Amino acid sequence: MLHLDFNKAHASSSNYSLVFERIQRLEQQAGPTCNLVRVALSSIIRTIIMVPKVAGRGRSFLGAGAYYLHDKKAETSERVAFAETINLPTNDPEKAIRMMAYTAMHQDEIKARAGGSTRGRKLTEPVYSYSLSWAPGEQPTREEMVAAAKETLKVLGLEKNETLLVCHNDEPHPHIHVIVNRVNPETGIAAPLKMDHLKLSTWAEGYEKRQGLIRCEQRVANNALRRKGEFVKDWVSQRASEFHRWAWERTNRQADRRIREDERLGNKHSSERDQLRRDRDRLVSQQRQRFRDGTRADWRDLFTIQRQEQRRLRDAQRNAWSRMRFFIATHGPEFREATKAGRRSMLRGAVSAITGSRKQLAILEEKQKKERIFFARKLRERAERATATIREKHERQLKELQRRQDQERREMRAKQAKESQAQAREIRDGKDKELFKKEQRGRLRQELKENQADIAGPPRAPRKPTLSDRFQTARGESGQRTGKDKEQPSAGKGLTDRFNKARGSDALKDKSSRFKENEEDIGRKKGKGRGEDD
Repeated sequence: MLHLDFNKAHASSSNYSLVFERIQRLEQQAGPTCNLVRVALSSIIRTIIMVPKVAGRGRSFLGAGAYYLHDKKAETSERVAFAETINLPTNDPEKAIRMMAYTAMHQDEIKARAGGSTRGRKLTEPVYSYSLSWAPGEQPTREEMVAAAKETLKVLGLEKNETLLVCHNDEPHPHIHVIVNRVNPETGIAAPLKMDHLKLSTWAEGYEKRQGLIRCEQRVANNALRRKGEFVKDWVSQRASEFHRWAWERTNRQADRRIREDERLGNKHSSERDQLRRDRDRLVSQQRQRFRDGTRADWRDLFTIQRQEQRRLRDAQRNAWSRMRFFIATHGPEFREATKAGRRSMLRGAVSAITGSRKQLAILEEKQKKERIFFARKLRERAERATATIREKHERQLKELQRRQDQERREMRAKQAKESQAQAREIRDGKDKELFKKEQRGRLRQELKENQADIAGPPRAPRKPTLSDRFQTARGESGQRTGKDKEQPSAGKGLTDRFNKARGSDALKDKSSRFKENEEDIGRKKGKGRGEDD
């Protein structure tokens, strides 16, 4: 019974981990005393399942060595089970990495030494790496893993290139990494590595066949179709890549949408602040205009007084005595309030006023200019006090607007955070895959509709009626009217009946009789013509 259950688990499962778990359960059920089952289990565990995977090409051997020869993000090397070199004069993996880098950097020298051409495009990616993986629970020996790696090198045409093999034990499945220098150390020519995935797939199929058990039936079918010349794509990987591309594009769209939301909110807030500032400037300008209108009379009085002073100065220029009286009347109060030095300067001004009028006119103009400046400063202070209320109101409104805008910004951030959390839950629960399938089905239905429309072709435009079609239509309409006239004779006669009535009896004659009469008339005319000639 155990043997039958084991065969069922062995033959039907394509999941390596599931097979291994079932094998462990069967071993526990069988117990340590069942030697036959243990031997069968050990033989199945020894069955090799090969999964080659190409990591790709790279630029730096030092970077590859730092990753493969050490633990992830650490300087230790606990995950390295063993390392082995091929076509290298050293077994030290660190030295092997440096020697491979030296060979790649001196590719032109190697070509020249081998007699080859050094022209052409320089090789930028000399590193080539791939891995060979066995299923969890399998226990291939070091010799088996190295032998499998050497077989793949021969399949890829890299058996003469410098190679470093590194086995890791950090995963539940045994695997070995193969790091190859694409530059041939003897010729300096870089390996092209065309169709490496297909070559490794064919090799893996043969490897499983040699072990006596085919685990990946799809790989066998795909390779058979490829040998027939058909194009075969790994649709499982393609669907996975399409899903990852869709998820990446979806994330980018959401990020772009959030950026646009930020920009729209920022533009809205900026326009609100600009509008508030424009309202303040408009109110301030209106207040200043009202203030200017109110103080225009004060300026008019000031200019009137200053013009009167200028007129009195001109009137006082008749003689020295009149100029002296004008100076005393104008500057008398200032003379009494001035200090000793100020009085001296005013006395000098009085002497100059007596001797001439030019100096006195300059003094008056300076005095009136100071009066205008003082008056303008006082009015400006009054205007600032009048607009201070408007500015204070603007500051209050601006603070309130900033508080409301900060609240809107926080709400938008919280909304975006909830969307991100919802998306994370979808990814965790697998709902994003359901959404992807739903979109794929909708896209498929749309493509089917478009294909049907393409097959049916564009809708034909209605054909324009020809002259014959219009004539037939007119005849049909006239026939219908004639039938109606026959059915209803009292409805009135048509145009043909009225025309025949107008013609009289000629319309009732036969056509042949009318032709005969015409011939006779023509003959009489000819006879008359001959008689007249005779």
